[in-house]
Amino acid sequence: MQKIKNACDCGSLEEVRKQIDIIDHKLITLFAKRYEFVKEVVKYKDKTEDAIVAQERKDHVIEQRSEWAAKMGLDKEAYAKIFAELIDHNISKELEIIKNTTT
Repeated sequence: MQKIKNACDCGSLEEVRKQIDIIDHKLITLFAKRYEFVKEVVKYKDKTEDAIVAQERKDHVIEQRSEWAAKMGLDKEAYAKIFAELIDHNISKELEIIKNTTT
């Protein structure tokens, strides 16, 4: 596993881009790990669309993650959109899992 440098330690555009690539790969790896839990959570939810969507939980997660982002100097609204998209995608996958296990 490659170590991530501090941004200020990069000496060229290529080095900066390489570090971004390393970070992006780590993000994708974490998204894949997160998705394993998304698939697992279906076992514990009621098999209804309302339970799968869990709007209150969805709203909470989006708000919390956007607050975390803001505390780290990132754009709160941008990260709210990113997590809303991620959660909507995962909800659609959960609904597919439910559909495939009940048919």
